[in-house]
Amino acid sequence: MKPTVLLLLITSSICLGQNKRGPISDISNKYQLIRELLDTNALRQHHTDYSCEETSEVGSLTFYYNGNELKHIIHVYEKGHVKYRDEFYVWDDQLFFQYAIHNIWYKDYERNRYGKRKMVNVTLTLEERFYFKDHKIIKCQFKDFENRSNTPKRIRTNNVRNKNIGCNEASKALEKFDILIKYQEASIDDACNLPRSITDIDPQNIIFQKAN
Repeated sequence: MKPTVLLLLITSSICLGQNKRGPISDISNKYQLIRELLDTNALRQHHTDYSCEETSEVGSLTFYYNGNELKHIIHVYEKGHVKYRDEFYVWDDQLFFQYAIHNIWYKDYERNRYGKRKMVNVTLTLEERFYFKDHKIIKCQFKDFENRSNTPKRIRTNNVRNKNIGCNEASKALEKFDILIKYQEASIDDACNLPRSITDIDPQNIIFQKAN
């Protein structure tokens, strides 16, 4: 079955049950559909790599389309010991879900049972989720967790509960989305002006706090 036909069929199902399920369930259904199309490589994509000489930052911007309809944006960029990934999920030209993940790498020291200090590699992960309906924020969530090289069991995002938080940053997510969609048909001439992470947490402060 062609992706466009599949999308139309599931769209009808979503619309019929939208009032019964509520806005969060509706967002979840739309998200799952887009993820299915992404995972099966059913969407057309437009990809651009870029670099910013001023900050020694590199990144990429990818748009995904079902036919001519924008469904998904991924903005990935790295700066120093931090890697950012911002994902935007789109329905009827409106942002309905935004997901951001920030991986921060640093080194720490721990004492073993003999009292000897040993250096370990640490990856701290921060995640943000914003849920929108008709351009209005309805829910915001945050989680953080870390993995250490001396701990055999790896913590994954599914092992950590989301925490509901205030939505002060939600408007910035909408602003960033509005800016990024302008680059669908345009070349990235000034990559240093692309909108960056929406989090108000300073990675360097986190590294300092964790290390102490």
